[in-house]
Amino acid sequence: MLAAAACLAFSACDDALDSVNYTGANTGNFPHSPNDLNKQIAALYGVMNQFCTSPLENPYLVYNLMSDDCNGAGGTGDVEAHAVGHIMTNKDGLYDNAWHNTYVGIARANSIIYIDESVLASIEEGARNQLMGEAYFMRGLFYLWGSQFFGDIPAYWASAAPDPCPQVSAKDEIYPHIIADFLTAYNLMKFGATTQGDGHATKGTAAGYLARAYMFYEGFYNKVADVSASIPDITAPEGYAFTTISKNDVVKALQETISSGTYSLVEDYRLLWTYSNELTAPDYNFVQDLAANNKYWAGNGNPEEVFQIQFSNCASWNGTISMGFINQLSLYCSLRCDDDGAGNANGNSHTFPYAVGWGQGTVNATLWDEWPDTDPRKKASILDAQTELEKFVFTTSCTEDAGFYNKKLVEITTKATADNDQTAGPYTFWSVIREAEGATQNNGNCMQGDHYTDLVLMRFADILLMESELTGTTTNWNKVRERAKLDPVGSYSLAQMKNERRFEFAGEGLRFNDLRRWSGIDGGESCEAAVALQKQEGSRVNYTGRWTTMHHASSGWAKRYAETNGFLPIPPTQIANIGDEAVLKQNPGWGPAQADANMTGTPVY
Repeated sequence: MLAAAACLAFSACDDALDSVNYTGANTGNFPHSPNDLNKQIAALYGVMNQFCTSPLENPYLVYNLMSDDCNGAGGTGDVEAHAVGHIMTNKDGLYDNAWHNTYVGIARANSIIYIDESVLASIEEGARNQLMGEAYFMRGLFYLWGSQFFGDIPAYWASAAPDPCPQVSAKDEIYPHIIADFLTAYNLMKFGATTQGDGHATKGTAAGYLARAYMFYEGFYNKVADVSASIPDITAPEGYAFTTISKNDVVKALQETISSGTYSLVEDYRLLWTYSNELTAPDYNFVQDLAANNKYWAGNGNPEEVFQIQFSNCASWNGTISMGFINQLSLYCSLRCDDDGAGNANGNSHTFPYAVGWGQGTVNATLWDEWPDTDPRKKASILDAQTELEKFVFTTSCTEDAGFYNKKLVEITTKATADNDQTAGPYTFWSVIREAEGATQNNGNCMQGDHYTDLVLMRFADILLMESELTGTTTNWNKVRERAKLDPVGSYSLAQMKNERRFEFAGEGLRFNDLRRWSGIDGGESCEAAVALQKQEGSRVNYTGRWTTMHHASSGWAKRYAETNGFLPIPPTQIANIGDEAVLKQNPGWGPAQADANMTGTPVY
């Protein structure tokens, strides 16, 4: 279950491909066989784990913290988390790894796309098309992550980067390539070519990201907030098998994915999240009704997962990329550790079944207040710790904590082990599984290391809702609502769709970029995204054990969003190394002269 064998494949390739001369291999002698190509593919997927080495540079967590639905939170010393949440920075190197990993991924994808044809000659056509489709998909993915993070970035579509490699327009050059890469991947792959949920990109994955990129491009850059409207075709860059990309191409890919039967909605929304696992559910009253009917967590790789980052028991807490092979986002977003000053701590049987961690990414009280109680997804997604748990404490080090936590990320315990030593013995339900399989804790710390739940980047529910939003229809939308035990919607409404997406995907890293695409670039302080983010001002939070209200650390969320358009700072070291603004320059809203962008210490409320 912990997929230790996969770890060996990923780590071996990563170690080789991250060194200067590939440990003896180079572009002249590697790859030279289909087996080498499989190693390259494994190393390409391993880059996603590198994005998990520093969770505050992972798009999933970064966009949770930057959205109006989550706070940076954590402890009084977690300046980085607060900086992300306030659209600020506390150090030059805050996003160095995100920048680096973006280009590692692009380089690895390009090395496959532009591989010598002789290496492919002995591979059966269907398998070859699948491999090449995955490479095109992954290149599109890393350019999507990089351009949504940093905007106009250096880009190239060749076997090697030019020198210099200047910034290019995301709107005019990068996004047409991203969308074309995803469509190429979709056309190359076939449904059923890989085992669903095995961590590989599939034809359905390509369809989903084709729609996600297309909708962001049209919404953010072309300011088409309602994508159900008629949209002009996109001219495809040179070198692709098609000359234009139409909205119909995108819709067709989604509809074929839906009708393929490859994916399905999990029966009950609660079965998507690990608190319904068979070791925990019988003792957890929130899901005891499921356990009574022998219904348990759908598991990693379940039929609703369209794409995910997978983990395995091979991480070590040593500061290297191997740390990315555990789901550190669960650690970061679990209940705040420490105690309340009177010896009362979170993480024991009193907070069953929720474990402790760094307490970051807490849910903003505004989301809880604005989400109707009649929607069962609310309590399935958000832990109201003060009400639901036997005894939850606000610790002496907590910040921006309203007592609401993201159930989709918080690590889960079992009743039998909740009081055991957090370091030496079983603690999370994954610890129990690991010990049952006879696997050692390679990280040396169960509380920090036993986190193997897939980080789900796209669910089938997203495929259904994107199809509805693009077509302005409700059939697939109502499938999502039916699963949530909600009444169907009648006629299509974009305003209702916005709420549907907010609630269905709360805490899954999608909200921030949804707001951006519905607002359009350069929308100013009155645009939808800026107004939504500004609602964090004055929301109730607990700071080191006392209740207070949350305030922006400098000029305000709306102003910071308007100044930056939601883009992050390009790492200053990259700009300094280039030393030529014609090649690489800083994004608006950032830099030494931007006083309201710099956080010098944790906000004190």
